Amino acid sequence: MRVAFVGKGGSGKSTIAGTVARVHARSRTRVLALDVDTVPGLAFSVGLGRITDAGMPEELGERRQGQGWVLREEIGADTLVARYALDAPDGIRFLQLGKLPRHVRPGSTTAFRHVVESFRPPGWSIIGDLAAGTRQSFAGWAGFASLLCLVMEPTQTALLSARRLRRLTETMPEAIVGLVLSKVRNGASVEEMGAALGLPVWAVVPYDAEVAAAERAGVAPIDAAPESAGVMAITGLVSTLSALDQGKTTT
Repeated sequence: MRVAFVGKGGSGKSTIAGTVARVHARSRTRVLALDVDTVPGLAFSVGLGRITDAGMPEELGERRQGQGWVLREEIGADTLVARYALDAPDGIRFLQLGKLPRHVRPGSTTAFRHVVESFRPPGWSIIGDLAAGTRQSFAGWAGFASLLCLVMEPTQTALLSARRLRRLTETMPEAIVGLVLSKVRNGASVEEMGAALGLPVWAVVPYDAEVAAAERAGVAPIDAAPESAGVMAITGLVSTLSALDQGKTTT
């Protein structure tokens, strides 16, 4: 399956995406975790901890007259993944756009985009953590996804951002879109949020003190608190996504 996670910063998007990748990989599926968010998060939630940079070398791309930035040499996306992705727990391969907020590396970005657009080997799943916000997520980065998870907390403030993201999902008519409610506490209006966005609720992930502690420590929640309510809810989300993907591929 190919799943993209979108949402505003602080929604729990990276934690959920990383845990989904870990759970799914344990089903003996090969998983490529793509980190498009320039704010560190996915590396911690998949269990890699702090890494300096897992972006690809700048020299892979070059600027050509009349073409803009292109790959310097013809190279397959599978080769790029084999050479430059990092090994993560449970057999996951991890690749990130780069964590360089002060400047852009267009050559590295060109190679990363090639992976996003072209990496489709049989037997692989792709789990993508897209940039936080209401515009960057769809700037050519979500096209790989057949399933799109809109992650939000169940608050009226979060609903405003989610509505903007919901409109942007309409640019991806082939993707199935669903809502993942995060950090849910007792009394939250779960049904109201789904109805307001016109989306099915695929998962309700409760606020979990054990998961929050793991995040503060920079440890993957699935390693620190595998039996916690939060991790168990995300495990249920993986089952839902797998069923949706199975239904999509058989129709």
